Amino acid sequence: MIPFEAPAETILFSLRHVAGAGRIPAWDDDLVQEVIRQFSRLAEGVVAPADEAADRDGCRLEDGRVHMPEGLVAAYAAFAEQGWPGLSIPEEAGGQGMPAPVLGAVTEIFAGASHALQMIAGLVPGASRTLVDYGTPDQQERWLPRLASGEWLATMALTESGAGSDLSGIRTRGEHGPDGWRVSGEKIFISGGDQDLTPRILHLVLARTQGAAGSTRGLSLFLVPSHDDAGARLPVTVTRIEEKMGLHGSPTCQMLFDDAPAELVGNEDEGLKAMFTMMNHARLDVALQGLPMPPARRGSQPNMPGAGGRGKSLARPVR
Repeated sequence: MIPFEAPAETILFSLRHVAGAGRIPAWDDDLVQEVIRQFSRLAEGVVAPADEAADRDGCRLEDGRVHMPEGLVAAYAAFAEQGWPGLSIPEEAGGQGMPAPVLGAVTEIFAGASHALQMIAGLVPGASRTLVDYGTPDQQERWLPRLASGEWLATMALTESGAGSDLSGIRTRGEHGPDGWRVSGEKIFISGGDQDLTPRILHLVLARTQGAAGSTRGLSLFLVPSHDDAGARLPVTVTRIEEKMGLHGSPTCQMLFDDAPAELVGNEDEGLKAMFTMMNHARLDVALQGLPMPPARRGSQPNMPGAGGRGKSLARPVR
C-alpha cells in the first residue's frame, strides 16, 4: 500500500491566497488550519489504511442487514468520536458550525483517504442543511443533534427503476392517514442504504403525494427513520446490494419502503425544491471526490507554493 498523504498545506494555501477565504465573516485562520491538520492526521493514520482491505473484502447482506468491512467500521467510530459528523451543523444543534470551505477541505481529504467511507458519511451535511432550510423547529431539535453526534447517518432516496434522472417517473407514494404519513415504494442506487456503522439511519425520501406519474408536480419530501424511538426496526429493508465494478467498500442498495412511518419536510407538493438542497450538496461532493489523484511520478508535478518547495501530489485514494 502506498501511504496516503493529505494535501493539507496545499489546501490551506489555496484557501488563503487563491480563494481569499479571509473575507468570510468571522473567519478564524488559525482555527481552520488546526481543523484541517487534525483531520489530515485522522485520514492518514486511521481512514486510509483501512480502505484497500475494504475494497477487497466488500460489503455483505446478511439477514436483511448490510455488514461493512471491519476496518471502515473502526474508522467511522474514530471519525464520530472526534466530532467530525457535526463539522458544518449549527452549534446550537450540537455541531461546530464551520463554514462551507472548511467542510470542502475536509471532504477532499476524506475522499482521498477512503472514497467508500466518505460517500456514506458525506451525506450528513446535505441532510442537515435540508433540515435547517425546510424542517420545522421540532424536526430540527430532534434530528440535527442525532446527525451531529454521528449516531445516525443519512441517505438520499430519489432514484427508482425507470425514474433515474427523470424524476417525473417516481412511483413511491406518500399517504396521509389517521396516524400520520406513510411511505411505500422501491428505490435503487441508494448509497449507504443500510450499514452497521451506526445503529440507525435517517432516509430522506422523495415520494408522490398527489397527481399521476409523468410530472414532477405532486412530489413531496419525507424523513423516514430506519428505527423508531424505542429501537424497533421499521418497515424499511434492503433487498439487494448493487454489483459494481469497484468501490466495493461502499454499499449501494436497493431499498423497499413498506408503509413506513414518515414525516413530511416542508410543504406538500414542494419536495423537489427541498430535495435539491441535498442534491446540490451531493453535486459539490462529487466534484470534490474528483480532486484526489494518484501520486505523481518523481519530478512530474510542479512545485506548489506553500508545500515546502517540493512537488506534492494531491490527496489520493488507496486502491
